[in-house]
Amino acid sequence: MVLDESERRELERLREAVAAAPAEAERADRRTRALLAAVEAQRAVTSVAQDRERVLRVAAEQAVAAFPAASGAMVELIEDDLLRYVAGAGTLAEHVGKHQTIADSVSGSALAEGRPTHCADVETDARASVGICRDTGVRSMCVTPLHHGDRAIGVLKIASSRPYAFDADDAYHLELVAGTVGAALRHAEDYEASRAANVALQRQARLLELIPAAVIVRDPGGEILWWNTGAERLYGWSADAALGRTTHRLFGTTFVGGGSLAEQAEALHRDGCWDGELQHLTGTGRAVTVLSRQVVHRPADGDDVQVLEINTDISVARAAQRAVALNEQRFRAQFTQSAVGQVVRGLDGTLIAVNQAFAGMLGHRAEELTGRPAEEIVHPDHLAAAHRNIARLFTGEADSYAHEVRLLHADGHWVEAEATISVVRASDHRPKHLIVVATDISARRAAERARDQAAAALSERNLELEAADRLKLDMIGMLGHEISNPLSSILGYSDVLAGAMDPDDPNTRHVLTINRQAERLDEIVREVLAMVSLDAGKITAVRERLSLRTEVERALEATDNAHLPVLGPDIDVLFHPSHLQQVVVNLLSNAAKYAGGATALRLSCSGGRARLRVEDAGPGVPPEFQPRLFDRLARADQTAGTVRGTGLGLYIVRSLARANGGEVTYEPNPTGGAVFVVEADPPLPT
Repeated sequence: MVLDESERRELERLREAVAAAPAEAERADRRTRALLAAVEAQRAVTSVAQDRERVLRVAAEQAVAAFPAASGAMVELIEDDLLRYVAGAGTLAEHVGKHQTIADSVSGSALAEGRPTHCADVETDARASVGICRDTGVRSMCVTPLHHGDRAIGVLKIASSRPYAFDADDAYHLELVAGTVGAALRHAEDYEASRAANVALQRQARLLELIPAAVIVRDPGGEILWWNTGAERLYGWSADAALGRTTHRLFGTTFVGGGSLAEQAEALHRDGCWDGELQHLTGTGRAVTVLSRQVVHRPADGDDVQVLEINTDISVARAAQRAVALNEQRFRAQFTQSAVGQVVRGLDGTLIAVNQAFAGMLGHRAEELTGRPAEEIVHPDHLAAAHRNIARLFTGEADSYAHEVRLLHADGHWVEAEATISVVRASDHRPKHLIVVATDISARRAAERARDQAAAALSERNLELEAADRLKLDMIGMLGHEISNPLSSILGYSDVLAGAMDPDDPNTRHVLTINRQAERLDEIVREVLAMVSLDAGKITAVRERLSLRTEVERALEATDNAHLPVLGPDIDVLFHPSHLQQVVVNLLSNAAKYAGGATALRLSCSGGRARLRVEDAGPGVPPEFQPRLFDRLARADQTAGTVRGTGLGLYIVRSLARANGGEVTYEPNPTGGAVFVVEADPPLPT
């Protein structure tokens, strides 16, 4: 696409206008750069539009250049149900020649929907082929269809190795580039077809057929006498269909910017030439804007006067210009209506323009701040640092900087704000003005201070609770040890006394009662001390290689349960000896309390784990209590009033098992009752 001097000046003006629009600060600036880069990409693609391979290669290269977030780009063309990688740039260049299926891909999604789309993260987007993306180093992408006329022929894709690199604006700008690429491909294909035709045309000396633009020969009234293949391509009518038709009727001619057929005819008669922009309708119903140059030809032999009309399609260029103008309007509207405070600041510090959000943040109207020096509203403590940072912007060391600043409110108090300042440069890179985007963070700072105070108070309270908890555990441990010594004496002497007394003596029953209660108290003390050790993290499991059957039989002897059967083969396990004894004894004691005693113990090994099953024929564990069965101090309501206990036994059993790398679980006994399963690690093979 070649622009004349006026068009270049207009584009430059649009660039400066877009650059000056402070819409959402950096995002607006990025939009502008992306749009201008898209226009530049369109220019580069259009410049090679006669070479299909160069169009594809330049399209990929320009796509990477036009989008700063893109690390690679690829042109993918449809082949049956595949997308072939035909041209790549950046990190994707090495993957040219590969292919992927249209279905189950982001590219296929864009083709199916007929519009651009972007994938923020291939790892979470169900449309993406994660395997292919990982192989090609793609984490996020933006894809838009390529069209040949009304038919989709492939996609243009930009990609990044990081997630969330693109947004909807990138998709829009990529669509602009893709429109030019599609038109260039169409032009290239048509041009290649035209080149083949030109060979025959050269043999027939029809030089005008070599012109890629639409060339029409008509009479002064508009009747078409001849046209070239460029006209066929542009308007979609064959020469046979067009000859004899009137141009303004066949094309539905509209004069862009005003004018009429009568004025055109008068200029041709008076000046012998006319040029201007026309809007025509093609045979497919597509509206195109053409730059039409017409000259009058008066043959020397006196034949009828003819008009030579050359029409060049400038639809893409005009669409790009309209897009730039539309974006400028949007940016201006965004500046005015944005909820974020925005300021255009002159190089001398004057506030050139202030939006209502910024003025409202400081309790002013916008016109009250416009024209004032920035130093009047910035706290003096921030001025020196601001001057240093602005000097860095002037020298090009940075394009923007962010800082926290206090701004003067109309009522005299200082507003805490977070501000980003960026520089806008002219075409010669000299600074023109500064863009300031400011957000009131007073409420956030107040909340952060309140949070810090609450966190400090909570930390202090936690320290107090930890100290109280340590004191509680120390007191319980101390009391447990202090009770153990006299309790051992009571147990020993009551046992000796009961053995020495006459069974018929009435006091024997009292001594036996003392002995049973002392044993009960001893059990409680041992369980409480075990709980304290567990809670304090003082349980150390030094595992040894043990015979599970031998340890079980020892526990049965110690609890007067030697009559119980131990079924299954002997198994070696890794367990702390005293921990294993306490686990088995507690389970036997639990069965005695709640189920009338255990009925059998079974040994087995499966899945690389040794298992001990302690079975009983009691009522089992109520379903509603099973989730809390191994909790500390947990007791079922049905037995809490009839069976004595602390609710610590099963808690201690599971804690000791887990300390030894094992586990304890409960399951109902198929024949009625309960089954407690102890799992343990077998020794490692030698």
